[in-house]
Amino acid sequence: MDGPHDLGGAPGFGPVRFDPDDPLFSSDWERKVFGLTMATSTISLYNRDENRHARERMPVEEYRSTGYFEQWLVALETNLTELGVLDAAAVRERVAEFLDEPGREVRGKDRPELFELFRDTLEFGASLERPAAPPRFAVGSRVRAVRDAKPGHTRLPAYVRGHVGVVRRVDGAFVLPDTNAHHEGENPENTYNVGFSARDVWGKGDHEVLVDVWESYLEPAD
Repeated sequence: MDGPHDLGGAPGFGPVRFDPDDPLFSSDWERKVFGLTMATSTISLYNRDENRHARERMPVEEYRSTGYFEQWLVALETNLTELGVLDAAAVRERVAEFLDEPGREVRGKDRPELFELFRDTLEFGASLERPAAPPRFAVGSRVRAVRDAKPGHTRLPAYVRGHVGVVRRVDGAFVLPDTNAHHEGENPENTYNVGFSARDVWGKGDHEVLVDVWESYLEPAD
């Protein structure tokens, strides 16, 4: 979570607005990008942490000037070219062809077995919960978020690093994104819901900022 997407506490972006009546997709191409991403990850070409990290690696200005599913498309192309599934030059040529002839028909392959797998993933999910050692911390424990996150992909927000909080809930053990994104193993860890003082984190506010974190993101505060 190091990069242009880590916007917690960053000024100038305004509030996050959500309209429950907005459609899930504003264009048909967004639906297709979603389907392609889900399909290629469902057959284990890459995992969800790799996919997130591909978006995180976009240049700052490009990231902030593109829409959500444009970022998904960039990540899809990044993952598939880095894996050798697609050739970057061939992708550029194909894009040029469609820019010249946007109405061109795209031929696909009929793979009903993939559709069934894809549908099951959408309906039932693909849990990353795993067994792990007993939790190191308990509800009420005072903990400090580590100051230095692992380079690369991490889910520890920059705005809580180095701050002291209190464990409010002990959750299950899940795959550690920091290593899973880089093929360094799943290394499952216990996860916690930790409450941080808004005044400590933001400099104002009398409420708690609740953050879900992995065990290696925390150290005893006392």
